[in-house]
Amino acid sequence: MTQEANSAIHSASQGGVAATALAFFHSTLTNMTPYAIVAIPLIVLDLLWGIRAANHRKERVTFSRAFRRTMSKTFDYICWILIASGIALAFDTKWLEYGILGLVIFNEITSIVANYFETKDVQVSFIALYRWVFRKAAEKHGIEVTDEDAHEIIKPKRDARGRFVKRG
Repeated sequence: MTQEANSAIHSASQGGVAATALAFFHSTLTNMTPYAIVAIPLIVLDLLWGIRAANHRKERVTFSRAFRRTMSKTFDYICWILIASGIALAFDTKWLEYGILGLVIFNEITSIVANYFETKDVQVSFIALYRWVFRKAAEKHGIEVTDEDAHEIIKPKRDARGRFVKRG
């Protein structure tokens, strides 16, 4: 085989790999658009309630720190969305994408809820909340969930001596 033929085969295989990778990346970006639309308001809400919770704790809030954390969270979302969309596309399983991003979005919502309730001096047990959500999901498959599970989720905040902290 001549040098020119070798070079032509090498170029053609590089072009084929590049085209395949580009098509995969394009499909991943197309799949991630709805999740990016959901992520934007979640990031903004987390920023607003995070600032309110920090002010409630009497912490000093700086624009620099808030901006840095928000940008970090934005890039984390982009990474999670790309990973979930890429894995789902590579393995041709949408449920994997829904599962990964569902956990990421649920985690963000719990962060927003925690910041909200912190400003109201209410302690939220997220372990109980996760347990309750998974029990509700399991209930669809015939597993019974009691009302006591729901009462574990939100508890009044207590001070160091175990007394309830007054609101307002």
